[in-house]
Amino acid sequence: MPTAVVPKAVVPKKPLTEFLRKALHEGTRLPWTTNFNHLRRVPRHLKKTSKYMHDSFDPDKKFSFHIPNERIKFWNIVPGDFVRVRGRYGNKLREVFRIRRLENIVEFPLPENARGANPTAPAYSYASCQLFMGEYEFPPLPGSTEPRRLPVFAERLGTTPPVYNHIAHRWEWQRFATKTNPVIPEHKGEHIIIPWPEVPEKPAPAPAGPYDTAKEEVARVTYVPPSFSHNLSAPLPRVPTEDEYIAGMSHPTKKPWFGASPPVEMYLHRELTNPHSRAKKMKRWQSHQTYKRSLLNDYIAAEMRELNGRSSKEARAEATFKWREKLSAEDEAERRRRWLTLAVAEKAKKKQARKTKREAKRRDQLTQLELLEAPNQVIPKDVHP
Repeated sequence: MPTAVVPKAVVPKKPLTEFLRKALHEGTRLPWTTNFNHLRRVPRHLKKTSKYMHDSFDPDKKFSFHIPNERIKFWNIVPGDFVRVRGRYGNKLREVFRIRRLENIVEFPLPENARGANPTAPAYSYASCQLFMGEYEFPPLPGSTEPRRLPVFAERLGTTPPVYNHIAHRWEWQRFATKTNPVIPEHKGEHIIIPWPEVPEKPAPAPAGPYDTAKEEVARVTYVPPSFSHNLSAPLPRVPTEDEYIAGMSHPTKKPWFGASPPVEMYLHRELTNPHSRAKKMKRWQSHQTYKRSLLNDYIAAEMRELNGRSSKEARAEATFKWREKLSAEDEAERRRRWLTLAVAEKAKKKQARKTKREAKRRDQLTQLELLEAPNQVIPKDVHP
């Protein structure tokens, strides 16, 4: 499918969700632009000001970008590029590790000596980074004959109209430098195309080892589907009973299946279907509603058969009351059944055993109690030893 030039990219108007906000907050390592989710507004209940320290030398400078109008739409600094940070850092090259489009932040990898302490990765603003274009030859200095090779950085970048690639599903454009530092004499006033960094290919799979499955084992047929008759009027094979099914599974050679082949699909379709599907829930709910209506009709019919001086209205009211009490008792029994799990039942059993043992011990102590002879002890007259 040919690509189409889109003069103006459509900015999404829907707000960010919690998933998109976290994904954009963490950043990306992909160099291309597939969507414009980073231009969406952040709802108030999800807006959390993200503050990142500039570095240890300038701890007061922080970044916080939450206004969609201030976010960069098409990024020209992507992971894999080499940039320098303007200011006191000179021409020190840094490789871009990750970009955070939601906050206009460019991250760099951690230094080797700081990986063990779990520090924060160095991050700088997009506006403070200058893209490295490579080294170019410059005329020699006065009094010298050797040409110089100096690093060149792009102070101002331009882009071609964005093109959406329908095959790769991403936006594509070319970036070029309109102003460089230092100015290249050979390309003064020209647009210098800056190529995009190459995306590393995925590593090839490791060679097969002793723990890998052989190709012959993978290609070996281990399941033969049951043979059904192609005639629609032919009777279906009989479904075995539970005992026959267990015996056939335990000893398939001694007790073969009934028929030419086991009709596995006939008695496994209920086990392999999802019991929590919407259709199953609706079917169970409809069945319960039918049960409640039939139960109410049975109670009304039983009360109408024996009025005993009551009116039909009173009989129906009493039947409805008994029906509600019955449903309430069933709900309570179902709730207790679900609550009474194996762990709860075992705990209740141990508790009852301890209570029984404690009562038996107290009864034995009272039965074997003996009072010693002591003053101020009176035996009642009506009690005989």
